[in-house]
Amino acid sequence: MKKIFNLFVAISVLSIYSCNDNADFPTDDYLTGTASEGGAILAVNTNTEGKLLGVPSSQDFDVATVSFAEVSLDMEVMLMSGGNDVKGYEIVKSLNGGTESVVVAGNSLPLSASYNTAAEFTDGLGVSEGDLRIGDVISFRTKIIRNDGSSVYSFEGTYNVTVSCSSNLAKTYDVSLHYVRTSTGTDEWYNFQDTLTVTGVGEYRTTEVGAWIGGLGVGTPGMTITDLCGAITIPEQNLVDYYSNIVLGSGSVDGETGVITVEYTICATDCREYTATYTPVD
Repeated sequence: MKKIFNLFVAISVLSIYSCNDNADFPTDDYLTGTASEGGAILAVNTNTEGKLLGVPSSQDFDVATVSFAEVSLDMEVMLMSGGNDVKGYEIVKSLNGGTESVVVAGNSLPLSASYNTAAEFTDGLGVSEGDLRIGDVISFRTKIIRNDGSSVYSFEGTYNVTVSCSSNLAKTYDVSLHYVRTSTGTDEWYNFQDTLTVTGVGEYRTTEVGAWIGGLGVGTPGMTITDLCGAITIPEQNLVDYYSNIVLGSGSVDGETGVITVEYTICATDCREYTATYTPVD
């Protein structure tokens, strides 16, 4: 279980909490033919959202049970093109790449799946919601059944939901920022307010980044951060999604006080170093 959790963290850093990661499965049995060859080109609706969020009974995620607080799935798979030689479609699910269970089947697309409880997620998988642990991944894959009886998975028809911790960091903070740039001898402190806005499951956008308080006048203000069970990641990203300077860092959330502490760098030919403490405003 720990390896699964660590893998999820690594994937989150690289893909900024992508919900359509397919790296857990071999690609040999995925559909690679074109629509003209009798295949079907599918896509998961961009409005699809799923979450299994709760509070673990301890920080030992291998054994800690999860008290679920936010559970939902609203998934739709659409046909983009092709499908002439297709008999039907199935959305199947599995836990950590294990035994599959059919969620929904039909002769045509779109197909939809909707859950509101953790029990619905685990139904048919041979486990109960009490068996789920932080870092577990329930994957939904779309199977294409051809007229000749053969079947393949659509690479684009996969959606993963990872068991994670609830996160509630969207609020205003008093920020104390220490800025150091060794190449220029800079060593300065800044104090200001910043507001975190939700941009995804466990993902937020700050208003400010670095010492450019008030913004840079271009791009998207602030920086993206993710919260996974109190571990903060500032995934690699371009400065305000505009400049080539790379923003990267990490930190943590104090579970009792809600104070966020992060260390990050903004690097081009050299690096600016930042240490920031975000204290919630009452």
